[in-house]
Amino acid sequence: MPDVEAKPIDQLCPACQGALREGALFCSNCGYNGTASPAIPYRKELQSSTTRFASHWGEIKQVSWLFGLLLFGSFVLGMTARAIASPWPEAIASGIDAAIILTFASLRYRDILPLLGLPRLSARGALELLGLALSFIAIMGAYFTLIQRAGVPVDHIAPAFKQFGWPVWSMFLLVSAMPAIFEELAFRGVIQSALERVLGEREAWLIQAALFSVLHLLPMMFLSHFVMGLCFGYMRRRSKSLYPGIILHAGWNALVLYQELYWS
Repeated sequence: MPDVEAKPIDQLCPACQGALREGALFCSNCGYNGTASPAIPYRKELQSSTTRFASHWGEIKQVSWLFGLLLFGSFVLGMTARAIASPWPEAIASGIDAAIILTFASLRYRDILPLLGLPRLSARGALELLGLALSFIAIMGAYFTLIQRAGVPVDHIAPAFKQFGWPVWSMFLLVSAMPAIFEELAFRGVIQSALERVLGEREAWLIQAALFSVLHLLPMMFLSHFVMGLCFGYMRRRSKSLYPGIILHAGWNALVLYQELYWS
């Protein structure tokens, strides 16, 4: 086999851009071999990926802080609700969450404002989302019926409101309207928009749904809330608006509350 003449490589390493001594055949920093060029594409791809994440570090930090604060608030609310049988912890937590989400939304107003416009849908697209909404209600209804029949305990909110004499409108405000508006703004607005800049639409859609399921801190609800996150996130992607997801989210919460109040 004929010998391959080894030639010195440039003064800057093609893989890591580190400085090289004159006549060097190998990079002491990353190990790049000047006689083995097939390694270059992998090195360049790795460097490009690292550079992309570094350039979007602001988005990653915002998502981490927002989700971390909401998760901490959810944990504190869960602990407080066990000790205090009153609607006040729910009301206070809802107000704090709303303030946090509005703060982060204001930081990403350029991404959020287009999502606050009317849905951009054709007649076919509107029918598709309507079918999705009806399927969602049917599937979620069947799921919660099954787990209740299996003996899995499910938290009920209405009894505490009724015990302390809170009006029905306050129940629908705190249980239906506010979670729908602010959770959609947080997860399908701030988080999904930020992750799309870093990872792409499909990955952002999946991750926001996973984060949404974890937020509720109930293992038996992870699957149902992951499906909810996928559904609401798809509506946002399909319509380029938060409103379809907000309407379905609020409608589902209202249906569950109505069932607690009048069907139980």
